[in-house]
Amino acid sequence: MTIQDFQKQFGTEEACRKYLYCKRWPNGFVCPKCGHTEHFNIKARNKFQCKACNHQTTVLAGTIFEKTRTPLTKWFLAIYLVSEDKRGLSALSLKARIGVAYQTAWTMLHKIRFAMGERDKGYLLGGIVEMDEGFFGATAEGSKRGRGTEKTAVVVSVSL
Repeated sequence: MTIQDFQKQFGTEEACRKYLYCKRWPNGFVCPKCGHTEHFNIKARNKFQCKACNHQTTVLAGTIFEKTRTPLTKWFLAIYLVSEDKRGLSALSLKARIGVAYQTAWTMLHKIRFAMGERDKGYLLGGIVEMDEGFFGATAEGSKRGRGTEKTAVVVSVSL
């Protein structure tokens, strides 16, 4: 997806909320407390209230966006930028690109990375798995190189 396509699809707060609603409740609202499907919309507070048990919830409850004061458009853009950059994205770079404070960018990155790690826990490598190791950084003068080094090895695996 290009950045232009992304902006068309997620350029407004309403579009982001609608996307989250469809992901959370693909077959329509279901109360997380009682399972009832009839609800009231409380538009002023972006909440849904169950008609059966009066439980109130939002599309953000239980997600990395819960209790955030940062607009969802910035969150979605941050997720897009993190997923598009194979080298990784620093908090300082994210701060400059989406226009938030450094601490906000740092927190967002940690939440996004945690969510990505949680998602990947469910996948197992299958088929032919190839592994390799590497040692990074310069060696001290007179010290061993490669497998004899005292440096920490980085192991990479790929499933074909």
